[in-house]
Amino acid sequence: MYKCPNCAGNLTFDIASQMLRCTYCETRIDPYGCRREKDAEERESPLGEYEATIFSCPQCGAELISEDTTAATFCSFCGASTILDSRVSLERRPGSIIPFTRTKEDCRAAYGKMLRRAWFAPKELKDETLIEKFRGIYMPYWVYSFEKKERIQFPGAHTYRSGDYLITEHYRLDCRVDAEYSGLAYDASASFSDSLSEAIAPFDLKQKKAFTPSFLSGFYADTRDVEAEVYLSDAEEFVLKDACSTLAREPVCRNYGAGRGETQYALKNALRPSGSSAELALLPVWFLSCRNGDRVSYAVVNGQTGKAAADLPVDKKRYLLGSLLLAVPLFFWLNLNFTIIPGKLLMIAALLAFLCIVISNSQITHILARESGEDDKGVLSKSRTLERPLPEWAVKKRTRGLLGPLEKMLITAAAVLGITLLLPMLFAMLGGVGAGIGSLLTVFLPILIFTAAFRALGAGNRYKGGRTSRKKPFLGGHFKEKWPILMKPLAGILLALMILIWNPVSDWFYYIGAFVCMGTVLWAIMDIIRQHNLLTTRKLPQLGRRGGDEIG
Repeated sequence: MYKCPNCAGNLTFDIASQMLRCTYCETRIDPYGCRREKDAEERESPLGEYEATIFSCPQCGAELISEDTTAATFCSFCGASTILDSRVSLERRPGSIIPFTRTKEDCRAAYGKMLRRAWFAPKELKDETLIEKFRGIYMPYWVYSFEKKERIQFPGAHTYRSGDYLITEHYRLDCRVDAEYSGLAYDASASFSDSLSEAIAPFDLKQKKAFTPSFLSGFYADTRDVEAEVYLSDAEEFVLKDACSTLAREPVCRNYGAGRGETQYALKNALRPSGSSAELALLPVWFLSCRNGDRVSYAVVNGQTGKAAADLPVDKKRYLLGSLLLAVPLFFWLNLNFTIIPGKLLMIAALLAFLCIVISNSQITHILARESGEDDKGVLSKSRTLERPLPEWAVKKRTRGLLGPLEKMLITAAAVLGITLLLPMLFAMLGGVGAGIGSLLTVFLPILIFTAAFRALGAGNRYKGGRTSRKKPFLGGHFKEKWPILMKPLAGILLALMILIWNPVSDWFYYIGAFVCMGTVLWAIMDIIRQHNLLTTRKLPQLGRRGGDEIG
């Protein structure tokens, strides 16, 4: 804790003045002019460390650095209301810091503006008591720099026509590159989601300042637990892509096709940086966690630019009410302008069910990637040696033996019959050109759909320990995990197909089939909402270390 030289009161960093301000006598001091005795000792430390108070959550193991010695009562990462343990530790000294420039009022305004567009967000997220729990946290980032200062050679080619011949002349292009890239920031905290950190990027790193611990007074700082090597390849790939694009736009390179086609890899390899460095920096983020059972959602606001991002679940009651209010006028408008015969109604219901299958497949693929940590390099780097189990919903109905082949047969049959029959029928009802298109689809679609289904099922289940094989599975793979959810709308499609093939005389069969099929669609929509809420909430962090609350 920093003491005021006039009254011995507590000094905290004031965002408006960018100075340390005494909460009692309003004295203001330059952060670089305020020193404790141990600060001088830390600056002389050959290991580049500084002494800080670490608060740790007993439930999830989260840790945050604080200059305040009072006990915190709320964990920022798992949302637990608990007394956080504290200890004094030596931490690696960051090279730079961007102080907060957005106040808590700015943060609340940005969050409120975002929620005004979220019609179906639960009302709990708009509660003033929750919004007051936003706390300022300096998140650790690795800031990468690259340089390339040397002569390079890469291939080029020029093709022209001479009479009846196409002549291609190959060249070896030579140039000197003098390029520097700096300010590529990637979060160095496994508890800070890559998707959220990317959503509030970028930070203006031209405004960074040399680090001194006094900037932390009044705020928390997350501890680093991701090594610089984790995101080095991502940063280098970004640099190579930009450098290749820039050089390929040069007139000579453009005329000789450098960086296009087969020469793209050679140019990228020639431009590979000759030097790189990574500096640890602390960047400002307003952080909010909302816990719901064994799940937690986060909202973050860039403490420099005010850009906001959040995990926003959908409230089922609000969604159903909104859908009902939209469906009533839409129903009357369709009845006034269109005549829908029973067969068309059944086909529309089946197509909606097929659309639900496509959406569910995509969402479940993302859920499995997030739950296993595949979509977050920081999390993955911390759990490479751990076996991460499948989510409960994905394993509770899994069986072995003959059910696997039976599932494959049903999925293949439904895919071939569904798309092969529904689409041609729809075009045939249009008449004229549509009937011809329908005939062509009837011939070619079975071959195409069977091939696609065979590829999808052949991909198999590569889910082992939260990692997939190098070959990316078709449609995300994991069909055994997806089957319990996808079978619901699939059952509606199969019922619609049987009625369309049977072609009964009575319209009641079509209406009953459409009603049942729409029931499976509604059931599938509820599953989609549940899947969306899984995507917008996260498992409680089990970090083995690392959490905290704001000061004051």
